[in-house]
Amino acid sequence: MFRKILQIILFLSLIILVSNNAFSNLLEQKLDGSTLEVLLKKGELILIEEEDGKLKYIYYAIIIDAPLDKVWQVITDFESYPNFVPGCKICKIIKKHGNDTTVASAVEFKFMVISTTVVYNTKYILKKPELIIFDTEKNKETGSFKLIPIDDGERVVLFRTKETRDLKKFGWVAKLLISQKPEMEVPLQVSPIRINIKAIKDQAESSNK
Repeated sequence: MFRKILQIILFLSLIILVSNNAFSNLLEQKLDGSTLEVLLKKGELILIEEEDGKLKYIYYAIIIDAPLDKVWQVITDFESYPNFVPGCKICKIIKKHGNDTTVASAVEFKFMVISTTVVYNTKYILKKPELIIFDTEKNKETGSFKLIPIDDGERVVLFRTKETRDLKKFGWVAKLLISQKPEMEVPLQVSPIRINIKAIKDQAESSNK
């Protein structure tokens, strides 16, 4: 029942709950593009990793009908995010050094009755075909974008990893909702990632035509 509710809310093809680094271990075994392509034939794939009974990491994968260079151009054009990413109000480069780019962002988050704007700085480390995300407040790596070519480079699998958010930043309404309905934490965590990646997919595919 819970999985059906999530599928209705998020329109996802496949959601898998794993625990204690199970999927991280699978990645270390070099899950390649062809394997991901089989899993993604019907749409999107989300894996949610739990640690000590709490949501820890989100893994998201989707196929984009555009070559790697085109998708890389879209995901690294940070200051254009407000033009195509829903809710992104500000995305301004404030520092560049070598392969590192620090971006100041203001993102409006809306989910059901919850609406809040989160302001933060993020450092991106560009190591094509991987974009590493470094949280300047936590002073650690918290996720990445990885592009895996398929179909002789004509398309890519975009693979996103992300540490879960602190939902306290979404205000008292979010905290109240989670306390009353703990099952809502998954869609609250997943929804922003899905919106962001779908926007990147649409932008890359439209500019590739």
